[in-house]
Amino acid sequence: MPRVKELPPPPEKPELSPPAWVTGEERITIHGLPGEPSLEAAFRAPANPERTVVLCHPHPVYGGTMHSAVVLAVAKVLAEKEGERAACVRFNYRGVGASEGAYDQGRGETLDVRAVIDFARERVPGKPITVCGYSFGTGVGLHAAAAEAERGDIDRVVLIAPAVRIFEFVEVDAKAVRAPIAIFVGDDDEFCDVSEAEALARTIGASLEVLPQSDHYFLRSRRKLAEKVVPALFV
Repeated sequence: MPRVKELPPPPEKPELSPPAWVTGEERITIHGLPGEPSLEAAFRAPANPERTVVLCHPHPVYGGTMHSAVVLAVAKVLAEKEGERAACVRFNYRGVGASEGAYDQGRGETLDVRAVIDFARERVPGKPITVCGYSFGTGVGLHAAAAEAERGDIDRVVLIAPAVRIFEFVEVDAKAVRAPIAIFVGDDDEFCDVSEAEALARTIGASLEVLPQSDHYFLRSRRKLAEKVVPALFV
């Protein structure tokens, strides 16, 4: 499982993004892996998708949900620009929203991502899968992609504002994935500065794009970020 570093105390009442839906999404429940909790999700699929994109949200203890603004921006732009080519599923980790269970320090959340990857295989069979994570979602997303790599259908991983101060990213995960990895980070990211992102890119053999005048939350540049990320979801 991904190694989690020590974190500051979470807020008593984290600020949550309001629920928001992308046109064409179906609100569903995804069954977890055997013995694991079921997950709340939103799924959108065109008639004949070329692939499925799995979106992994930021840290649940600090208010991250599938409705977090960056995740939602990517889902919206993907639907607008590539809506006929790609299915998309975003979901809440265990203990978030209507998902069952409780926060599990990255271990259970990695299993949640794997369950969603299995769902993508079932609903869009025979098509490749892109795993895209934001912040905390980068750690559990990459680790889940590595754990599922033997199936051979995960052909792209995208990491937005990688959580280098939360997870210890390891080269073995990237090698296991055997797929291109792309990193996007803001030049003013409070939790992953450019030098840390450059070091991570070298470690895991990823491409790196730095967005100017952007912080960890991409407050003034979410649309611009999403328009850069969406092409990178395709090989």
